[in-house]
Amino acid sequence: MDPESPPRDLELSALEAEKEPMAAAAEPEPDPERDPDPEPGSPPRAPSPPRAPAPAAGGEKNGLVMKIPPEEEEEAALGGAGGSGSPKFTGLGKEELLREAGTPLWARARLVLLVLFWGGWLGMLGAAAAIVAQAPRCQPLPSKSWWDLGVLYRAPPRAFGGDLKGVEKRLGYLKEKLQVGGLVLGPVYPQKPAGAKIPPLKELDPTLGSLQDFSALVQTAKDKGLKVILDLTPNPSGGSVWGDAANDTEVHLQVKAALSHWLKQDIAGIFLDGIEELQASVVAEWRNLTEQQPSPSGVDRVLVGGTQLQEPWRVLGAPQGPQLLLGPFLQPLEPSAERELPEGALRDLLNFLNSSSSGLGWSVGSPWQSWVRPELRLQQLLLLWGLPGTPVLSYGDEVALARPSGNQEMLPMPWELIEEKGGNNSEAAAALELCRGLSVLRARERSLLLGQARAVRAGPAVAILRFWDQNERFLLVLNPHGSELKPFSASRSPGEPGVPVLPHKVTLRYSTGPGVPGEQQLQLGELRLGPYEGVLLSFPYSPV
Repeated sequence: MDPESPPRDLELSALEAEKEPMAAAAEPEPDPERDPDPEPGSPPRAPSPPRAPAPAAGGEKNGLVMKIPPEEEEEAALGGAGGSGSPKFTGLGKEELLREAGTPLWARARLVLLVLFWGGWLGMLGAAAAIVAQAPRCQPLPSKSWWDLGVLYRAPPRAFGGDLKGVEKRLGYLKEKLQVGGLVLGPVYPQKPAGAKIPPLKELDPTLGSLQDFSALVQTAKDKGLKVILDLTPNPSGGSVWGDAANDTEVHLQVKAALSHWLKQDIAGIFLDGIEELQASVVAEWRNLTEQQPSPSGVDRVLVGGTQLQEPWRVLGAPQGPQLLLGPFLQPLEPSAERELPEGALRDLLNFLNSSSSGLGWSVGSPWQSWVRPELRLQQLLLLWGLPGTPVLSYGDEVALARPSGNQEMLPMPWELIEEKGGNNSEAAAALELCRGLSVLRARERSLLLGQARAVRAGPAVAILRFWDQNERFLLVLNPHGSELKPFSASRSPGEPGVPVLPHKVTLRYSTGPGVPGEQQLQLGELRLGPYEGVLLSFPYSPV
């Protein structure tokens, strides 16, 4: 080494030595003995220039980076001798960035971006608030009891095969096929002994089974989501229900004891017919006993009252009367020689429903008696689900089973036809299909289950509009006459305040006539109903 070399050059030389590849080897010199002689006249071969050592695989030794000579750095900074080089970008330091960010230009830019961000955010918030404020508000759901929401099915045990085990076997049919919420079962007591004023209501007829069978029936019903209401009517098959016993204190005590006895069996309620024959104070006492006696399963209990009166407002009202009143309330909707248009009777019924705290149960008859003419049976089954209140089916109504007349024995339930969906009996098949479809539709449509009801002018027809909040609307139209009629005209009045206006186009959901199966689009002004036909129409909610 040159002793005059500066210390930095010495250090660089040492580093250059370390950068040499560890596996590098010098290229061998040509061997004159192995190389062939050059051809005559060819120029002498020039010695090969020395080659730079090849870098070793895997990088430089110790991971060092080659140092750019100061001359090359200076040349790169000046653009090179030919002026073709590019200056090296080094960026701004921290202090330079801070100084640049504080200039007025960048300060204004940051302020503009901040204003845009908060302005956009507040604008979106205001727009959302305006949408919420202008959107129609949903009505709160009314408080309804279980007997207001489900169908009741009324039957004596003998209709299910003769005993309590037969009833238990058919509970699945009631729940799954008809969406039944409660079974009004009875009578289950023995026959009245000679000389007694009323039957022994506390006892169970041994031909029906044991008390253990009754408990098993109640438990199976609870497992399937069914409530059991026990019919303790002293004389259920017709005529005067209570007779001379209506004002007998001893009879009242016997009924009260029977109520307490059966309520301990965890039933959901009591049914008593002929409620209009009793004193208001007696009915109020029995209702309080039914409601207040503790239930082992915590179910709300109901006193259902039956009546033979056609006008429910003539019966005891709440709080003295029963929570649910059942009677032949559909009979006034049938035309007669004295009253051709039943619109007034319909409005009276709907006004009573709006003003009374007692619910109404709709039925086409009892297990022992029919309340409607045979030709109106199907369309009034349509009314059971179309009116606000509780549909009550007596056994066999869903297959148009005829009722006995006079002292005839009660007709058996045609289970074969039911299991075959009506079989070859077209009337039974139509009634069963109608009841099944309407029970499912009512359970899922709030306008039918909870909605308001208004009578609609439809000429000689009966028309009821059902609507709830922003849900689909339903229009029930019945022809109680023996000739075809056209209920609506092409031009209609705007309607009453708060009542939806009828549209021009509707959807046919159900018909009791020989219509085409499935839903159809119809022009309401062109609707024609055949003799004794009833239809259920629907149309969507419109904010206008």
